[in-house]
Amino acid sequence: MFSVMLSQWMKEKRSPYMLLLFVALSIVAVLLFGMSKSGVIEVDVFADKGVSEAEIAPLMERLNENGTFAFRLLDEETARSKVREGLSSSAIRLMKEDFRIVMAVEDYNVGLLDRHVKSVLGEELALREAEAKSGEAAASIRESVMQYMEQPPLAVELTTPEGGKVQSYDMGLQLTYAFSLFIVMFTIGFKINAINSEKTSGIWNRMVLSPLSKSQMYLGHMAYSAIIGIVQVAVVLAIFRFGFGFAIGDRYGELLAVSLLYVISVVAMAMLFTGITRTPEKFNMLYPSIIPVIPLVSGAYMPPGTITSDILLGIAQIFPMSHAMEAFLGLSMYDAGWSELFMPVAKLLLVTVVFMGIGINLVERNKP
Repeated sequence: MFSVMLSQWMKEKRSPYMLLLFVALSIVAVLLFGMSKSGVIEVDVFADKGVSEAEIAPLMERLNENGTFAFRLLDEETARSKVREGLSSSAIRLMKEDFRIVMAVEDYNVGLLDRHVKSVLGEELALREAEAKSGEAAASIRESVMQYMEQPPLAVELTTPEGGKVQSYDMGLQLTYAFSLFIVMFTIGFKINAINSEKTSGIWNRMVLSPLSKSQMYLGHMAYSAIIGIVQVAVVLAIFRFGFGFAIGDRYGELLAVSLLYVISVVAMAMLFTGITRTPEKFNMLYPSIIPVIPLVSGAYMPPGTITSDILLGIAQIFPMSHAMEAFLGLSMYDAGWSELFMPVAKLLLVTVVFMGIGINLVERNKP
């Protein structure tokens, strides 16, 4: 077993560029996509014809009181151009007593944005009507209403069942884990593919005649791939935690434990692909084509609840990524204990056993 691992390490030592490339890709992907998802959605606003900026200034101030959206006033041409070019998902056209949402494609934030603007605009129109009917000065009636709302007779407070503060969902953290777990699947897969390479080149047959048993040969390849995978995940998470200050929490040891289970399950999945493809060329054709679909089906790039199809949700249960994401987010965002992580961890182990059993059986049936 150790001789197989040593031989794989010597190959890695001579050409470590692929491993370094995958580590760099994990970091770059998160920096490009994860850091932009700070939880605040930027929305461009432009005034309709005949509406001055001074008229919508009070409304803009009230719109920005919500921490979910950050509204900024632009001219109409710039705002529409950004939506058209895909730089912004949507823009708001504010009229005197109404608004319109300008968007190029349907976005999951549009409904939330529509409800927020509609609520604030309704309150603003009520204030304007009160100002028009009141004999007091306009500033006086608005100021008195605002002061009254600072200490309303009835207030609704959102708390956890334990009475703590409800934590806002961190989409950037989810994407950090998603890209880290996604890239490591390629690293592990190409390492496991060495079994197919050795079978087709005849090295496997010569190793069978050596004192090494088949179990040691399999364990050598799988253990080396798992070590490379866990080192990659650990390095990437450490860079984000200590280098960029990402809020992944203080339970780094538990995150590494879940990462180890995930890496082992990916090794088992790669072994299944190895048994199905039989040759390194077919593996290199099939594996990179299937892997990019897994995060999409697992909902790793989307907020919770976006995928509602029972079929897609069922398919996601087959792959280890959805279970690892659930455990990672539970540890970092909700401070979940091991009793709460029992189900995703158990599913990871089940997937590992099934994939490993079928994969090794298929590899053994294949003729070199």
